[in-house]
Amino acid sequence: MNEKSRFSEDEILQVNFMLNHLKTLDDKTDIIIKASNGILALVVGIVAFMIAFAPHKLGTVEILLVLVPITSILFSVVSSLLLLYPKFTQYVFFEKKRSFNEIEHLYHLSLRKKSSWIKLSVLGLIFGIISFIGWFIYVSI
Repeated sequence: MNEKSRFSEDEILQVNFMLNHLKTLDDKTDIIIKASNGILALVVGIVAFMIAFAPHKLGTVEILLVLVPITSILFSVVSSLLLLYPKFTQYVFFEKKRSFNEIEHLYHLSLRKKSSWIKLSVLGLIFGIISFIGWFIYVSI
């Protein structure tokens, strides 16, 4: 069945808006991924530098404690990567037998999921940064 005959002009505009809005969330997710990767590289680099040049400052406890920020930042990276899975787009473009109401319902579900996962990713990143700063102060003292 032809797309034009299935949806009205207004419905097509609304679906395009939904796709563009979710793309904006994907762009925010991409920024979170890049920030998380940069911070993870910085944390691992600092820890590697300290292991190489100040091994007397790092014992087993300190090495185990640094796993908290690293794990938190890795959670941020992984959860952000999972957000990029195009489930809604798949439904819109590949599931041809969907009505506009079903597509709109899927959009709202996708929007809620993405919004909550973005918040969790950002919180994981912030917690990772704060815990790393705390760890660094603890090791430095």
